[in-house]
Amino acid sequence: MIIICWYQSRRLEGVRTMRKKNNGLLLALPQLAGFLVFYFVPFLITVWYSVSFGIGEREFVGLDNYKELFQNEMFLLAVKNTIKYMSVTVPITLAAAMLLAAALQNTVKAVRFFQMSFLYPMILPIASVVLGVQFLWGAGGAWNRLLRAVGVEGTDWLQTPAAFWVLCALYFWRFAGYYILIYLARLQMIPKEYYEYAALFGANEKARFRYITLPTLVPTILFTLILSVMNAFKCYREAFLLGGSHPDNSIYLLQHFMNNNFQNLNYQKISSAAVSIVAALLFVTGVICGLYLLMKKGEKYG
Repeated sequence: MIIICWYQSRRLEGVRTMRKKNNGLLLALPQLAGFLVFYFVPFLITVWYSVSFGIGEREFVGLDNYKELFQNEMFLLAVKNTIKYMSVTVPITLAAAMLLAAALQNTVKAVRFFQMSFLYPMILPIASVVLGVQFLWGAGGAWNRLLRAVGVEGTDWLQTPAAFWVLCALYFWRFAGYYILIYLARLQMIPKEYYEYAALFGANEKARFRYITLPTLVPTILFTLILSVMNAFKCYREAFLLGGSHPDNSIYLLQHFMNNNFQNLNYQKISSAAVSIVAALLFVTGVICGLYLLMKKGEKYG
């Protein structure tokens, strides 16, 4: 009798587990269906367009579209500018955000004001921000008026290589506060006893940051690194509003190349460029995740 009761209880537990799993699958089904219909299937179509040619009935051409793409001067210029833009904005913004978050970690006064103000740049419409930039550095902007007042001829700074640094400054101003909040949330989870214990053994502030704060922030740094690369690809709105479809060469980015070829209905170049970008992003994400797993494995085995 006891064995029968035990068997029935195990059977009921198994049924409940299966129901929970099925409920989870049913809850995720709309999201999975949306991903397949609106993302995965269109991406497969894009892959087919990137290795074919023609209108209507398409002919398989292999890697010819990719060879033509990587011989295109404007595409190479866009790749160079995009990599340069990310190489400048991403490390500087993340490093500054991490240091500011560490400085604000023990701040008590006005901390709520700082936390709220960090999100203001992301709330402001991009068009109004660009209008403010044009007011300062446009052809008739305040900076040129100041130069003319001292007898120096001004220029349209947004149509010169200086536009690249203006675009970098916009990225820093817009996203630095957001990353500070992410780092602050993680830093507040570190027990204060760790710092007090280290201070008792004579560790100064620099040593505490190196051996306590920095190792704790490693997963968050990797997360914000992926997030910042994704946000860097969203800078096209600012670049387009600053310079239009054909801006100065210093801010001609991959999004300009995609948009201009879309207007010319050059689907082969668009598809090849899109697949190449996705492959590059997947590679970078894989490298970052691999480094994180290696670090975790090293910590586990000492």
